[in-house]
Amino acid sequence: MKKIIKRAAAVVCGAALVATMTLSAFALPSPSVSGFVKDVKSAVDANGNAVNIIVQLVADAKFDAAEQKAVDALRANPTAELKRILGSEYKDTLQLVDIRNVKIDGDASKVKFPVTVTFDVPGVTASSEAILLHYVEKDNQWEVIHAKTGDKTIEASFNSLSPVAFVVDTTTATNMDKTDKTSPKTGEPAVPMGAIVAVIAVAAGGLFFAVKRGTVSRDA
Repeated sequence: MKKIIKRAAAVVCGAALVATMTLSAFALPSPSVSGFVKDVKSAVDANGNAVNIIVQLVADAKFDAAEQKAVDALRANPTAELKRILGSEYKDTLQLVDIRNVKIDGDASKVKFPVTVTFDVPGVTASSEAILLHYVEKDNQWEVIHAKTGDKTIEASFNSLSPVAFVVDTTTATNMDKTDKTSPKTGEPAVPMGAIVAVIAVAAGGLFFAVKRGTVSRDA
């Protein structure tokens, strides 16, 4: 009987441990969040003409070799890269929250640069501080753009379009952790708490029946 209880208890403990590890792996905040930028509210070129802009997820973008290398480095070690790129402007409250490939949808030859783009960014307010890093391939480096923020918007002007990294001062934004429900590096859905509870409940049920069966067997 004691052996049955010990084995069943081990199963429950194991299930709880796995569930906890899963929650930690998927739900802990990450320095790089894919999905923080929702869309483009508006975009106009130097002549005031409307421009159709696409903001692609990193996974959907087709970067060239130099762009991909720069994006990968920033995603792999955002803190070190932000310190290197921003230099004296860097501070601990700045966080890389998204990287998108920003491109023109249509005939780019008809667009007069610079293009001013207003991004839809939940969590940002007019008092937020945002810095955009725009990768300029001809210079082989990230251009630092001090963006204008508004009610759920970030606005910036670009002399070319390519990968853009969004950096926000976390002390000046709200609900940043609620803007995305997926793991930034894997794209897997965060595991719901209900699923974790269900795993433990099933294991606990197994413990109950194991003990009951063991008791019946002994009585027989």
